[in-house]
Amino acid sequence: MLVCLLAICVLRGITMVITKYQLLDASLLHDKACSIAAIFSVFELVIMTTLWKWVAIRHLNFLATFHTASSGFRMFLVLVTLGIVYAVVGRDAMIPWVIAFMANYFVLLVLHSIFFAKMVNKLFK
Repeated sequence: MLVCLLAICVLRGITMVITKYQLLDASLLHDKACSIAAIFSVFELVIMTTLWKWVAIRHLNFLATFHTASSGFRMFLVLVTLGIVYAVVGRDAMIPWVIAFMANYFVLLVLHSIFFAKMVNKLFK
């Protein structure tokens, strides 16, 4: 969890530098989208970590299923959130939101997969 929180903070810091110094076109990235994507990622991380601990303690045999289900649920939550944003801001303003959410999504997906692979190797040896 700490590594994922650090990754979210680093990603948010990078986006703050990019937007502050206008290294990218403003239509591609803006602070509000990046902030909400980071907050969403932190909440999702805390919930999934809590559920992971519960499953690992009580139902060790279901960890692989939990990882698959949590990955699918994470994607579903991102799509629903982007759908709500689409309804609020409209089609023309969606690019920064999609970029911000997908950057956070892929970073966490990679970190969760590495964590899961290491934990499975530890637990089932």
